[in-house]
Amino acid sequence: MPWLGHVVAAGLLGVLLWIGGRELIEIVQSGWLPGRKGPGLSAGDHPVAFWGMIVFIGAGLACCAGVATVCAWSAFRALFGQERSH
Repeated sequence: MPWLGHVVAAGLLGVLLWIGGRELIEIVQSGWLPGRKGPGLSAGDHPVAFWGMIVFIGAGLACCAGVATVCAWSAFRALFGQERSH
């Protein structure tokens, strides 16, 4: 069952992608990016920094989606015999 690890990885990445996407939508709707160890970032006060961070977070989510897709594709291939070990 070599495909099981790929399925677990794709599932975990999918959950993280779902959570990150919800958080990103909340941040964009509110216009406020809370700081973890410092002050937050407001879209009205610092629009360039705010949107720069939104682009950075969105790029991270896009990479996560790509890796989840590759993991799911690999599991699909391993499950249906496209990739056979010798």
